[in-house]
Amino acid sequence: MGIFLKVYNFAPGGSIDYEIAKSESGEKALQFSEEVAASTQQVTIEKLLPLANLQPGRYTLKMRITDRIGNRTLTPVTTVAKTVHIERAA
Repeated sequence: MGIFLKVYNFAPGGSIDYEIAKSESGEKALQFSEEVAASTQQVTIEKLLPLANLQPGRYTLKMRITDRIGNRTLTPVTTVAKTVHIERAA
């Protein structure tokens, strides 16, 4: 799954936390964090998250973007679905 997001007015330094959980149960399927050493006030987030090990179903992607200097937090949330594609023989 690809993520593309631009964050504006972001002071140098901060962190981004990612969490993918099953929508029905809240069970965490993937979770990690990264530090951001931005030298400008704009941060572009481009990530490819591995979904190969996830079972088909609905998942919730939660991000927590923390600007430590500005003491601000942004928490975008979205729902995604992993489906199975079955090819039929011609």
